[in-house]
Amino acid sequence: MLSFKKIESGQYATSQGKKIERELPYFITIVTLLAASGLGPYTILQKIKDIDLLPVIRKESIKLLKRIDVLGTDPLTALNQAKDRPSSKALGEFLSGYVSAIQSGGNVLSYLKSKMYSTFERLQNQEKSSVEKISGVVHAYLTMQIVILAVFILVASIGATPLQGYLANPTAANSNPPYVILLFPPIMSILFIVIAKNMVRANFPELEIKKILRYGLPPVVIGTVLILSNLFSAMQANAYILGAALIAASLWPALKFKKIYIANMDAETATPQILRDITEARKAGIGPEKCIVHACKRTDYKTFNTITNSIANKLEWGIPINDIFGSVRNELNNFQVLISFRILFEVIFSGGGNVNTLDTLADTSERIYNIEKNKRDMLKPYMMVGFMVVIITGFTTLLTIDSFSQINEEKKIGQDNSGPSKETQQFMQMISIAVLIQGWLAGLFVGKITGGTYSGGFIYCIMYTVVSIISIIVIQSHFINISAILKTNAST
Repeated sequence: MLSFKKIESGQYATSQGKKIERELPYFITIVTLLAASGLGPYTILQKIKDIDLLPVIRKESIKLLKRIDVLGTDPLTALNQAKDRPSSKALGEFLSGYVSAIQSGGNVLSYLKSKMYSTFERLQNQEKSSVEKISGVVHAYLTMQIVILAVFILVASIGATPLQGYLANPTAANSNPPYVILLFPPIMSILFIVIAKNMVRANFPELEIKKILRYGLPPVVIGTVLILSNLFSAMQANAYILGAALIAASLWPALKFKKIYIANMDAETATPQILRDITEARKAGIGPEKCIVHACKRTDYKTFNTITNSIANKLEWGIPINDIFGSVRNELNNFQVLISFRILFEVIFSGGGNVNTLDTLADTSERIYNIEKNKRDMLKPYMMVGFMVVIITGFTTLLTIDSFSQINEEKKIGQDNSGPSKETQQFMQMISIAVLIQGWLAGLFVGKITGGTYSGGFIYCIMYTVVSIISIIVIQSHFINISAILKTNAST
């Protein structure tokens, strides 16, 4: 029991350490800017206690404040004790240097700024490293799909024995269609979707699952009922019914997320510009609040203009800054934007809206934006993975199986192709359905690794489902006829 408790405590410490390191750059930024505003360690901890955008750091601050207020511990002593048993090594190093700089009478601001910039450099390196890990996962995903494709084609063409396969003799008792293998690509996609869960994080949350199910479940249920009823099996339309159902189910979340995504991207792009404008206006001697009003009244922030104009109007009406931040948070739920505005308002509210402090904040916001933008740019090419999966595991599988069936049908009737048998048609319909499901799941996987949200994958689900339907149409229409090509080559 003791060993299990040690394992659980170790896992908890590791998890907490990772969470702290994600929040650490913003924590150090807040400490640096508030210290530049003339606040001491105790007051800074009280400020951080009210910032719920950093939940793990906030809990650590509350613990420190309890030691100070309840036990009467000196703030520097409490920080010194906290550095000896931190969940994060980086946090311990920062607290150690912070306490040492204060006790030695050194240049505390110089130390804090150097730690702030080095932390963002480490964050940038971590993001690059995470992209490399994602690349490995993507390559593994594509490799597994190709391997499963090869196994499926081999089993479908050989069957129960090397001399008598399902395609060679569909009516044979010992030649059953390898339907079980059709389950492996979707299962593999689901597994990789779960693996990618914590690898990429977006600055804004997912769509609500209840709403996705409300709009997406009815089309899927209707499509499934139509397929199971076999009303359109003779017309070979089951795959098209499922494809239409999957597209209809993905339409609302795709459109909804696109609107949210555009609003968040406009906000992330505008935030560094606003902070830079505030800094430059402050250099001209304008008051901090008027600088914010001036910067927020610009009209080139696209969809973010509504929120920025609201901020300017409320400041002119004399509404407190903290209340303004609450309204911004109600309208937009983007961590990168909210943390920048929260730090801005906190600094100005604390009386630290001087040029150097605002300039440092603007530099920090630009660094955050550039790190996120570079990561998105590096992940965008992976959207092609979905197309590769659909083409390789979809089109190639359908083409290969269809070619085998044509060749075997011609062997039966002596080069006079009268069309595939009913069993072969049923087999092809099942493969087509599996291809559609695989393409749809690939969209969710690609959406997660490129944008950090599963909700962003619905647009890819529609694209890949359409590509899969086109592949099915091409194969059923026999635009590419391997049998005819082989006969032409043989005759020449």
